[in-house]
Amino acid sequence: MSHPSWNRRDFIVKPVAGLAATHLLGSFSQLLGQEPEKKASAPETASEPIYRTLGKTGIRLPIVSFGVMNADVPGLVKRAYELGIRLFDTAAFYQQGRNEQMVGNMIQEMGVRDKVVISTKLLRPDFGRPGSEAQARTYTPSEVRSHFLEVFAGSQKRLQMDHVDILYNHACDNEAQINSEGALEALTQLKKEGKTRFIGVSSHSPELALKLATKSGVYDVVLITFNYTMAQDEGLLKAIDEAAKSGIGIVAMKTQSGGMMPPDPNRPRNLPPESQTAMLKWVLLHESITTSIPGSTRYEHLEQNFAVASNLTLTPAERDFVGDKKTVAEAQFCRQCGGCRGDCPLGVDIPVLMRSQMYAVQYSNRQLASQTLTLFTRGKGLDECANCETCKAKCRNSVEIAMKIRHLKELAANGALTA
Repeated sequence: MSHPSWNRRDFIVKPVAGLAATHLLGSFSQLLGQEPEKKASAPETASEPIYRTLGKTGIRLPIVSFGVMNADVPGLVKRAYELGIRLFDTAAFYQQGRNEQMVGNMIQEMGVRDKVVISTKLLRPDFGRPGSEAQARTYTPSEVRSHFLEVFAGSQKRLQMDHVDILYNHACDNEAQINSEGALEALTQLKKEGKTRFIGVSSHSPELALKLATKSGVYDVVLITFNYTMAQDEGLLKAIDEAAKSGIGIVAMKTQSGGMMPPDPNRPRNLPPESQTAMLKWVLLHESITTSIPGSTRYEHLEQNFAVASNLTLTPAERDFVGDKKTVAEAQFCRQCGGCRGDCPLGVDIPVLMRSQMYAVQYSNRQLASQTLTLFTRGKGLDECANCETCKAKCRNSVEIAMKIRHLKELAANGALTA
């Protein structure tokens, strides 16, 4: 978006350049604020959500679902169901298991298990605990398989369910993790036993995950990072469409670029309120995306998100937002491309630092930020940044890396994070 040749029309047109021809006209007319021709998936009334089918699973879902990760108010789950949300996404480690327990309690209390889709996630055994034996050692496929089965047994107990609908191999950002023999053995076993209906992989490296999932033919669903800061990534747009055509169900996360940046006196302005619905609509105008899982911790945000599900036409304010070339820079969203890694003379894994900062500052979830910081191997984490007065890493896109690292260092110094 920093390229001088970009103008308002470019920003609106280029996000849909990679869409299949059958999708182009409807999406383009909506991006311009015009009413598209009525399709089979469109709502019959303004209040009815748009439904799409999750690839070869055959599950039909509203295009807006609920990422429960940061929510700790049980009533949000109930209100989400009342609004029309049917997919609830959680994970074994969110809030140290309390998130799954909250979801399970509310679904049981409402008596709607047969009317909802539940997805949860499992982490590999070497996730976290820097420098420890657990992270330093190499796990055999058998050990990984046993770990997945053991963790999922805990998920079942917390959710109070004999099965889930989608079970993800979570946070897989390279080929070895996505194609992990032990993880796939465990997931396929659980699917065969009926403990999960479908299996998926979640990734912050979306193009890679989509391509490998399409090639393997094992995964039913892929959960990917996708938002408007990726508008120029033609390779990703193409991978999304090709995966969808092959039958992969695609769910989008981080659709609003990690949420609002908090006020900062050193920044000219922060994202306006209409940015949240504008960003979510941008994602969902890509019809190869089945549904999205924006997170909500407040009732008004939940309702704002789901309001998008019935009408993807951008308002004048939303059009102004997506037409403003400053917005990508202001979002400060790290795309996890890894281009900055080689800039650091100390070898710090900067993309993981950027994700940690997003969780701590934009999500206001310091527990998850601390947990993400534990992804580092010894000598690759925030501690290596302690004596640097200036940061040599430069983002290939628009993220102010030094600012985000400064935020993390301040939080760690105040004891708010475990670095």
